[in-house]
Amino acid sequence: MRAPFQQAAPWFVQRGPGILQAASALALAAGIGLWGALLLAPRPAPVPPALAAADTQGHGVDSVIGWFGGGSARLRLTIVGLIASGRDGAALLSINGAPPRAYHVGQTLVPGVILSDVLPGAITIEQDGLAEDIAMPRQHAPIEGFVPADAGTTRPHSN
Repeated sequence: MRAPFQQAAPWFVQRGPGILQAASALALAAGIGLWGALLLAPRPAPVPPALAAADTQGHGVDSVIGWFGGGSARLRLTIVGLIASGRDGAALLSINGAPPRAYHVGQTLVPGVILSDVLPGAITIEQDGLAEDIAMPRQHAPIEGFVPADAGTTRPHSN
């Protein structure tokens, strides 16, 4: 007597081992291909670090102030001296704590700020179209090496 399996599919008995061998070979090839692709694939680039909340204390906005047309919003101007007055005048100015420099009438101090006039005791700047007078600060102590003209007394030089 024949087994029920052999009666139902005689063609399977003849070709079964070949089909099973082919399916095994395909599974083996797929496995080798998959693992080969996984193992030989380039490594992904490292993920950049997440943005951390930085301490912004002490950081100014001076570098970005000009982006929106406010280049002269935080101008700290100190008059160190006046060289001459009038149309051809010049002034010695310290801008935003920088070392003093000589500026002549009509020169741009910073974007949006122009030295428009030098008067005997003050300067006039034009800031974004508005004129502003700035008086020279009074000197309480004489500059090192100089004696004020109104010192009152002069001493004769003795040998």
